[in-house]
Parts: sequence; C-alpha cells; structure tokens
Amino acid sequence: MKLRLSSGIYHVTGKCQTATEAIDAANFARKSLLSQPHATAALYNEEMAAKQQLERIIFANANTAFTEKYFKVFLQPKFSLKDNTLIGAEALVRWFHDDGSQIYPNQFIPALEDNGRITELDFFVFECVAKFLAKNNKLGRKQVPISINASVQHTYNDDTVQRYLEILERYQIEPSLVEIELTETATAQNYDKVYQLFDELRHAGIKTSLDDFGAGYSLVNMVVDIPIDTVKIDRQLLLSCETSVKGRIFLKNSIAMLHSLGYSIICEGVETDAQRQLLMDCGCYKGQGYLFSRPIPISEYEARFYGTNE
Repeated sequence: MKLRLSSGIYHVTGKCQTATEAIDAANFARKSLLSQPHATAALYNEEMAAKQQLERIIFANANTAFTEKYFKVFLQPKFSLKDNTLIGAEALVRWFHDDGSQIYPNQFIPALEDNGRITELDFFVFECVAKFLAKNNKLGRKQVPISINASVQHTYNDDTVQRYLEILERYQIEPSLVEIELTETATAQNYDKVYQLFDELRHAGIKTSLDDFGAGYSLVNMVVDIPIDTVKIDRQLLLSCETSVKGRIFLKNSIAMLHSLGYSIICEGVETDAQRQLLMDCGCYKGQGYLFSRPIPISEYEARFYGTNE
C-alpha cells in the first residue's frame, strides 16, 4: 500500500477569529491537492479564500435555488456536419439569481459534488428534459434525442436507473429519446461502477455516451469494452490535432477505430468551418459548438426549431 501525506497550511493572522476558522482554511487548502497527485502541501491564499467564500454562498443558497427554481435548463443543439440538420441536443444547467446575475457551472457543480447534492440537480435536469419531450409528443413535433450529463456519484446509488425510468414513465417518454453522459475522466477513475451503470442503462433502453474523449485518458481497453452508444470527441483533442499533419492522421485513425467498434461519433466545441471540414475529412459527421449554436433557453430552442414555444 502506498500512503500519501497531504497537508494544508494556513498562516494565522489578526483576521482569524477562531481556531475552527484556521483549521477550516487549512483543510480547504489540503483538499485542493486532490487534483494534484504529486503535490503534498498547499498554502491557503487569497484565491482559495475567494473560492471558499463562493462555496459557502452556494451551500447557503442551494435549498433556495431548488425551491425557487433558480436553476434553468438550456439546450445546445447537435447538427449534421454535412447539411446542418438538427440531430439532437445536450441539456445544460444554469443558475440565475433574481437580479439576473449568474453562478457559473464550473463554480456550482464542483460545490454540489462536494456536498452530495449533485445527483438531485441531475434528476432535476432529467425531469425538465422529460417534460419538454412530453410537450413535443403532445404537439406532434418531430423528436430528436437529448443527452443529459450525470455525476459519477450516481454509480454509488442502486436506484439510479429505476429513478430515471420512473420519470420517463411518468411523462410517457420512450427511453431511446434520452442519453446519459459521463465524462471520460470519471469513467477511467471509476471504471467498474460506471460500467455497471452504463450496462443497466442500456438494458433499460436508455442510450449512453462517453463525454470528453481525448481529454486525457482515452484508455483503449475502456472504449473497447464499455457499453456505450456514443463517443464525444473533446474540443481539446480537436484543437491539438488540427495544427499538424500527424495530429490529423491520429484523429482520422481514432475516428475510424471508434466507428469500427460500432460507436456513434460526435465532436463538441466545433467553432470554425475549418474544424468542421477537418472532422468530415476524418470521418466524423456530427458536431455541436458555437459554429452552429451556443446553449440556449428551451423557449428559444422551440422558437428556432419548431417555430413556436406554445
């Protein structure tokens, strides 16, 4: 067994009122080392203080955000790179205050992960998507699949898939119209549990997706064996490969390998026509990104693709 000693350091000043405050600050610094496997000590600084204060605000206002519906679901459309037709969407969540100010996802999502409420938010987004799909059914609109991000914390709950199915049944939605996404990083770090969750989802008829492929892990045995329907190529991989001949060869062969394994391939973060052409040249014909559309409120999505939000 390899043991690792991680230390957080706080310099006590006149501003510090209690020993508890000092210990909390040192512990906050220690936790920052979780994403730095080779670091053993961290000094609490002004940047950490600002982040800790933000987390306190998020924790204190989380209940209100749920009850007062400060969380809003946006949709980012997915398109065919060949003809720009709509082929799907990804559901994303935003947190707005009454005054219109916003707490950004990269701020509140890690905080909700830390306090264990991220699964509650995930189910909230899933149900919003189910309501929207039910509205489309009622109005006779053409349906396209919508993907929803999931925290790896769902893998520790035995009733996750059952709760998804209960929501779909409540709104009479076909399971194939939704897709659950987990990131490549979370999958690599929790492979066995993610595998089990994906397997249960696929048996229930819910599609599965590996998000951020190429962000850092991309283990061959992971994509060979894991029960997924879609692989989403990370924007960073696209940026890395578009600048060199070897990068283009790597991207083309990676896409060919994924296709040969039976996966659907889509690239996120497509921002230029040159990137779209590169992806098509490499065999990827689906994409999402600012070239096509930013994430937009559901009402704007309806108006754009159905001509009305009624």
